[in-house]
Amino acid sequence: MSKQTSIPGMEEHDLEDQASVQLSSAHYKEAIRLFKKLLQTDDKDEWRQKLAYCYVQRAMQFATRGMYKEALVLWENHVQYTQAPYDANDQYIFWLIQTSNQAKIHTNLGDLSAQQLDKQYPSLATVLGLLMLTEHPEFEQYLPQDSVFIAQFKIVQTALQAYQGNDSNKLNKALKLLPYRSAFRDFRTLLNAVVLMPSSVEQAKSLLTKIPAHSAYFQAARILLVCTKEGSELAEELVQLSHQQCAVASEIRGLNKKQQDFIQHYSQQHDKLTDKVQFKMAIQFQPLLGNEFAQSFCQSLLASYPAGKKDFNKHFSKSSEFEENRIKALSFEQDNNFDDAEFYWRLCFNELSDKYSDNSLKRALILRHMAVRESDEEGRAELLEESLDYDPGDRQSYLQIIQYYSQQSETEKEYKKWLAITLKQFPQDVEVLTQAVKTATRNKTYKKASQYATKILKIDPLNTFAKQILFSSHLAHARGLMREKKYRLVEKEISQAEKLNIGKVYQKQIRLMRALLCFANEDKQQGMQRIVAELAVLHTDPVNGHFRATMEAQLNGLPVATVLRELPSIKQHLLSAQELTELIRQIGQYATDNNDQVFSHKALEKIKAPLKKSLSEHEYTEELFLNLCKVLDSIGHFELLRHCVKSTPLKWNKPIWMYYQVYADTNGDARECSNWQIQRLQIANDQARDDKDYPTAMLIDKLLESYFEANPQGGFGIFDELFGGFDLDDDDDDEFYDPMEEIFAHLDEDVLLKLNEKAELIMKKLTPEKLIQGVMKKVGNNEGILMAIMQNPDILSALMILRAADELKLNIEVDIDDVINMFDINDNKTPFPCPF
Repeated sequence: MSKQTSIPGMEEHDLEDQASVQLSSAHYKEAIRLFKKLLQTDDKDEWRQKLAYCYVQRAMQFATRGMYKEALVLWENHVQYTQAPYDANDQYIFWLIQTSNQAKIHTNLGDLSAQQLDKQYPSLATVLGLLMLTEHPEFEQYLPQDSVFIAQFKIVQTALQAYQGNDSNKLNKALKLLPYRSAFRDFRTLLNAVVLMPSSVEQAKSLLTKIPAHSAYFQAARILLVCTKEGSELAEELVQLSHQQCAVASEIRGLNKKQQDFIQHYSQQHDKLTDKVQFKMAIQFQPLLGNEFAQSFCQSLLASYPAGKKDFNKHFSKSSEFEENRIKALSFEQDNNFDDAEFYWRLCFNELSDKYSDNSLKRALILRHMAVRESDEEGRAELLEESLDYDPGDRQSYLQIIQYYSQQSETEKEYKKWLAITLKQFPQDVEVLTQAVKTATRNKTYKKASQYATKILKIDPLNTFAKQILFSSHLAHARGLMREKKYRLVEKEISQAEKLNIGKVYQKQIRLMRALLCFANEDKQQGMQRIVAELAVLHTDPVNGHFRATMEAQLNGLPVATVLRELPSIKQHLLSAQELTELIRQIGQYATDNNDQVFSHKALEKIKAPLKKSLSEHEYTEELFLNLCKVLDSIGHFELLRHCVKSTPLKWNKPIWMYYQVYADTNGDARECSNWQIQRLQIANDQARDDKDYPTAMLIDKLLESYFEANPQGGFGIFDELFGGFDLDDDDDDEFYDPMEEIFAHLDEDVLLKLNEKAELIMKKLTPEKLIQGVMKKVGNNEGILMAIMQNPDILSALMILRAADELKLNIEVDIDDVINMFDINDNKTPFPCPF
């Protein structure tokens, strides 16, 4: 067999490829090993340069981890593979400074040229400048004396001498000699800030913040910025500094020994500053803080740290009756025991004598504090009203009171009363006037709304809300005059609205009003042409155009049919998402401006067909469907609301959809809710609270409250009857027979709870129709069972438990036949009597 011969250069080529891959991947340690191996085969200059580069890069990796000695060794290794000038020479000198290798520092500083110091190594020059001004003035003698750096250092020394000699003219002249790109530019900023600090702290702070984080002077600037703080801010900043930096800052601020001890102690406890630690510190440093402040501070902590009561009595004078009650009230509040807290706040309130005028404010503050924690809205309003007897100038209390009364229809009288009181107290307050405008608009007293809006504009000429209200008020008045055929006055109102000049959309409405006026008073044919043209400008789709045309015709007393006859057909039009959004906006705007549901209902009747078709065939977002539901709810259009809810995808299972389904099906009348609907609402309410969807929970709560007010005995749902409907105190227990208990009595309580939870989940997912269909499928469409279910909801409860067991794969030894037998159901079950 012949001996295999190797191909020259093949192994070397592979090794070079491997080394290049490691180099490009920044694996410098492995690259160094491979390039050194290559150099053993051939002393190529290219490999030497790459090896030197790898040494420098690996040195920098070590330096970034603070391992400067290792970095120095690696950098010094690279020198034997390359020639001067060496890469990262400035970094090497910086690492030498970090390790305090004075001999090598002096040698390398002496090797620097003026060109390197002035042009090539700006960061090193900045660091050297700071060190020469502080710890190492001897560095100056080793640096090139013909460099610009040394010349500027002399200027800096002159500036410092001028500062120490309080010679501001000489100081300013010296600092002006330093150019913008000088290695000492941040020093100049720092010294200027120091000069400004006694007279203008804000200007000094502004200068100090200009020093960048990468600057050698940044830490000095940070210490000086800390020194500009006061009180607790100063303490918080000092504890963030190192021990040495904190000592420097304390010296600059002139803190005495006790103050420095406090900062040191605070720094040690900063991360575990419990109420107990704060309490102990206040007592320990009582002479520093002052007796009155320390006592007040410790007293405030007693509510959360009651164990400190003994130490408090030992170091301070006995608390007043007022303070004792205040601490008890706060303590009860922390335990969420608001009833007892209220009792002690009332004792505090009573302790404050009427004979001292400043006690009135204290009484008012106590009442407002109680109001914040009062869960009952009516009780909160009463406390705020009482507080105004002692401090009648608190604007926020007035606003909260009128906000409460504005939400309750039965408190309309109180709302008007408090709005009048608030207006009298704050006649120039924009927020109060805004409330007055909304009330006047709601009551259709447009003249009053205009007066209030005009007043707002006098205070705030750019207030858009006031302009919009005034605009709507002018148009509403114009429409009323149009119905009365007072056409000259109509034009006057339109002109006043036009002068408000609040946007292009409003100008389009002005032109439409003039077109309507032309139709009513001048030339019907020309007026109709103008109406059609202006509607086309206002709306790109015919549906929105028909809705506006119908609304405007009704509001202005014009024939609706005549106007609609000239408009494009809407039969085949499907509303886009943008067009539906515009329709929702229109409905809401007309509802706000006119508060007349009859007109809105008639206008929707004209566009009902294309709207329903759009909802059924177009895939709108959930948010858009919700917005439509809200606006239809606001005008009480339950037919379209029902269609809207039915058109939503089944995958949308948020509680709000269950609410709207029940709300629409009952025309908003909670009294019409069935037990089944109430059960589903209660489940949806729980889900809303679990999801933290509180607005929906509030809507459901309101509907449920109305139902239970009308049906005080109607509180038991399907599962309440199954697990909670037994009266254990009933003397007639022996005569009471419950088939549900009989069927499932053999099951453990834990199993029953699991079945109950699963059944509730099934009810959340399925509509009543789907649920009944599923049950009927299981029982072979037995109509007798359907009739029995309608007469006795316990049967459905039992069947739901069976379905839950199936899905959980639990053998509960009960089947449909057991349910049928237990409830005595048969095919000939007597149906409900028909009324016809």
